[in-house]
Amino acid sequence: MRGPRFTRNTAIALIVAGDLLLLVCGWFLLVSPERSKAQSIAQAAQATEVQIVQAKTPVTVTPVTQPKQPEIRTAYLYKLSKAMPTTADMPNVLLELSQVVRASGVQLSSISPTPTDPATGVTAISLSVSGDFYSLTDLLYRLRSLVAVRNGALDVTGHLFAVKTVGFTPAGKGTDLTANIQLNTFTFGAAAQAASAAAAAVPAPATGTTTGATTTTGATTTPSADATIAP
Repeated sequence: MRGPRFTRNTAIALIVAGDLLLLVCGWFLLVSPERSKAQSIAQAAQATEVQIVQAKTPVTVTPVTQPKQPEIRTAYLYKLSKAMPTTADMPNVLLELSQVVRASGVQLSSISPTPTDPATGVTAISLSVSGDFYSLTDLLYRLRSLVAVRNGALDVTGHLFAVKTVGFTPAGKGTDLTANIQLNTFTFGAAAQAASAAAAAVPAPATGTTTGATTTTGATTTPSADATIAP
């Protein structure tokens, strides 16, 4: 039995199709893996070149910046000296207290300051006033508001007073009260000044030479006439 007979064109087409099939198989089996391998080698070489360039680049050391010190304005120093002066100016302190009492609408009965403590610079003051509850509350508010911090800035309108204790007793007439207020005012740098003064008051140790003579207590020695003083 004879097989199928192909024409010349059919045979050529089969041969061409077989060649194309061989080319495609050769591409996927031989060329494509080698091409991927070449790309991987090229990427590794490029990464190595980048590392070499980075290694050759000189290292720059960034200097450590010190924290910026806060700026001290002259106005702040003036306000600080007004709130805490360097000397205890008691007449000025008493005048300021009497003005604050008068502005609060209360009646001043007595003011009793104590001597300033040289070690701490604290001056204790006893204040006795009388008035209604709202006026006395306004007085305490005014005393605490003479030195305050508003919006991050120091606001000073007088001396710094620290209210320690407040005692209320009926005044005996209507709704009036008598308030006994204990408060402190301060002097800046008093402790440092006291330490400097104490250091300056300490006498320096005496220096001298010892002649070798011995002092005997309770006995008097008279040199004899035969004593000879060696040259």
